[in-house]
Amino acid sequence: MQRLPQLRGIQAFVYAAKHLSFKKAADELNVTPTAISHNIKSLEDDLGVRLFNRLTRSLSLTNEGEIFAPLVMDAFSKLHEAVGALSHSESNGPLMITTTKSFASSWLSERAYKFRELYPDYGLKIDASDSIKNLTSSNFDVSIRHGGGGYDGLHFAWVLNNYVVPVCSPKFIDTKGRISPSDLLNHSLIVYEWENFAEDDPCWEKWFALSQTKMDKAKLIETYSDEYICIQAALASRGVALCSVITASSYLNSGDLVIPTDPSLYLKDKSYYLVCEKGNADKEKMIAFQEWLLDEADQYRESRIGSLIDDIEEDN
Repeated sequence: MQRLPQLRGIQAFVYAAKHLSFKKAADELNVTPTAISHNIKSLEDDLGVRLFNRLTRSLSLTNEGEIFAPLVMDAFSKLHEAVGALSHSESNGPLMITTTKSFASSWLSERAYKFRELYPDYGLKIDASDSIKNLTSSNFDVSIRHGGGGYDGLHFAWVLNNYVVPVCSPKFIDTKGRISPSDLLNHSLIVYEWENFAEDDPCWEKWFALSQTKMDKAKLIETYSDEYICIQAALASRGVALCSVITASSYLNSGDLVIPTDPSLYLKDKSYYLVCEKGNADKEKMIAFQEWLLDEADQYRESRIGSLIDDIEEDN
């Protein structure tokens, strides 16, 4: 029987063929492009054929590479499924969840105990990170993602819509007086600086444009890369923060934060979706978690702040 080449060479080839780029393959596998190049060279030596045409600014498959790629990609996919069947088995530890820092701290963590009460045999392990994890090449069972939906090749379910509004402490209003959009220009504004900011992401500039107020003289006094810190600054009456309703929901429900302007002046944010591999969607603990999560989302929409979101959506 012919000896098979080393797995790391096949893995490097699969990702390089997928992207037609050693650099992109290296980024996805969290190694250096040099390591990808060396592993593929070793694979080519083992097979006795050249798999890539290495040009100055591009990479393409040779005829042998074109033959080899679909076969080895299919085999590698089956290998992933086999490993996943073991690592995601019902008896193999807690449900591994990855989600954003703000959703984990302000929404999911406050409700996770209810899931454990309903399903004591299923533990939860929550990774709070704003970087998107690859569900295929990681140990995570499910992701709750902040995005626009349409996750090709994955199972996904809509959880909640989200909106962005100004928030501040009641004490700040008592001190400064009722705040209108033009009044905000005379007060301190707290800025949440989104990671990898995109044109469709909400910001103060867009909020002032919505309220038909020029922002020329606005006081942007504090800028943070963490939305939770912005909320803490607002709670301390240091200014008005433009924050997600979901992130601020517990403080809005308790009255520790208020929306000082017309609630109809809001910005539409991305929504939250549950996302998992299709092979995991029909497993018992995944079914249980999805049903529980969507039920919690329904209950949230019936709360005082959830009703505010419903009112906003009815105005759309």
